[in-house]
This record gives sequence, C-alpha cells and structure tokens, in this order.
Amino acid sequence: TAMLEAMSYGVPVVATSVGGTCEAVNDGITGLLVPPFEAAALASRIVELLNAPQRARDLGCAGQQTVKERFTKAHMIDRYAGFYEKALEQRRGLSGGREM
Repeated sequence: TAMLEAMSYGVPVVATSVGGTCEAVNDGITGLLVPPFEAAALASRIVELLNAPQRARDLGCAGQQTVKERFTKAHMIDRYAGFYEKALEQRRGLSGGREM
C-alpha cells in the first residue's frame, strides 16, 4: 500500500485506524492514528508533527524499521500463503472434506 511505501522511506504517517493500518502503525511509536471520518483529528495530528520535527523524524525511523522487519516480500508471501491455506481448510471443512 502507499502507506507502507511511505513508511519504507522513513516518512512519518498519520492514518485512520481502520483495517490493516493498525497492523502496521503502532500509534505514537511508528506513526499516528486517528479515528475514521474525523477530519479535525487528522488535521490536528498533522499539525502536531509539523510543530515537532524531531518527533516526526523519530516516528519515520521507527516506521521504516517496522517495514524492514515485518513487511518484507518473504513475510508478505508467507502471510498470503497462510491466508490461502486457511481459506482452503475452511472450504474443505464446509464440503465435508471432499475436493471441490
């Protein structure tokens, strides 16, 4: 995603706390999270980083490290493979073990 790409370059992120975002962004450590549909909160967190450049750099560095450690190609391939394996297991369970 664009967010992970930005993080991989050390760009501090401010994102909404929905879906997989929370998996990548640890609020206040690897980036900043705001509730969805709250434009004022989003603006406030952006201004917060603009007024604290060292904090922005620290968040950017931590985010970059997170991407390097947790979102490599190998990790993502393993995660997708696990997802598909689980989906197949569930499907087999629904079909009574018969091949579909």
